Amino acid sequence: MSEKGRGEKKGKALVLFDVDGTLTQNFYEHAQAFSDAFRQVYRVEADIDCINHHGMTDQEIITGVLKKNGVPLEEINAKMSQCMKVMVRSFKKMVSRSHARALPGVRNLLKKLKQKNVMMGLVTGNLEPIARGKLGKLRLNQYFEIGGFGSDDASRANLVRMARKRAANLSGYEITDSQIYLVGDTPQDISAAKEAAVKVLAVATGNYTREELQKFNPDYVFADLVGTDKILKVILRTTFRPDKFSP
Repeated sequence: MSEKGRGEKKGKALVLFDVDGTLTQNFYEHAQAFSDAFRQVYRVEADIDCINHHGMTDQEIITGVLKKNGVPLEEINAKMSQCMKVMVRSFKKMVSRSHARALPGVRNLLKKLKQKNVMMGLVTGNLEPIARGKLGKLRLNQYFEIGGFGSDDASRANLVRMARKRAANLSGYEITDSQIYLVGDTPQDISAAKEAAVKVLAVATGNYTREELQKFNPDYVFADLVGTDKILKVILRTTFRPDKFSP
């Protein structure tokens, strides 16, 4: 098959997944990596639970926690690169001992999407080495050829745009807005998808209920990713109309 043919086959849809609370759960080592970096780089004893960090990118979390602890923004920005390096180093030392898990339905959905030749990517606030470390630990990395990561930009909407561009460059096929889906578990995922003009499939597998997520008007809302066939029908447009759907 030609390169063009492969691109067209994969170009039927692009599905971009958040990581924490959407694909994975209980990577406590990530939170510890933040604390290690705050202490080593900024000489601040703090943990991320001092702010409402759910849905934030890693760079936003770093800024939010340190500002709350009195660190000047100029100093935060000046040492941001060093902070991220320390986080990655700390996480890599701990991840092999992690007891984290993939959320219910995730493995089956990813397997079925791959069988349907749907390109998959990541849009996550995690720094890329941390995101890849988590998925590597759970043996899920092979499903995700591209992504937009918290180490690329602090804006989640920009991460969607980056992932889309990388998918087009890889496949040689420009996928239309209506065939790009962002799957996430927070209002920030919904907002990012809307700002980037792509579809959003919200899942209540994190810290927000279906009812709470529905208030932000996602295109689709699911309780979880267990209903593989229903989710595939939405993504592949075989049965359901492209309007709001809440199974």
